[in-house]
Amino acid sequence: MKMTPQNIAIFVGALLIGGFLGFQYSGFAWLLVPLIIFVVVILLRNKSGEKADSEETAEAMKMIPATGKARIYVMRKGFVTGQQGMNITIGNQWNSQIRSKYFLMAEVEPGAHEITAQMSSGSKSAAVSHEVTLAESEIALLDMKINMGALQGKPDFTEIRDAREANGMLSGLKLVRWK
Repeated sequence: MKMTPQNIAIFVGALLIGGFLGFQYSGFAWLLVPLIIFVVVILLRNKSGEKADSEETAEAMKMIPATGKARIYVMRKGFVTGQQGMNITIGNQWNSQIRSKYFLMAEVEPGAHEITAQMSSGSKSAAVSHEVTLAESEIALLDMKINMGALQGKPDFTEIRDAREANGMLSGLKLVRWK
């Protein structure tokens, strides 16, 4: 995660609170408290879409787009930064956020679509884009991973076009609606 001015201010505030509490209590609490506060603030930035009901999820899992349409699926399954939200945008029309063990599905017009991913606490410079071109009735699953750097992670796209393989990868994940 990049230490943006806002993140630095939060971290300094957490350090001050942790330092104060560290002098009040013995042990290494002065190290633990700021870390806990920092993690809580990052998790509070998560603003994922509403979870879909079982009927919507079952329809999405069929991997069959409506006539004249194509589908883009975006999923997260990894452990690294799994509870931190990842903001996903498709063009200017679709926008939501997912964490690990969740997926999104967008029914789109055939053609080229730009998908952008950015960690909810990351800087705009860490946003990564990927273009997908789909024909009518075609699907694409984007399996999102994180490439960890020294200060922040960048999203990484792995594209799967095989519907059977994509369905197996989505098994056990929960569908989230677009905002």
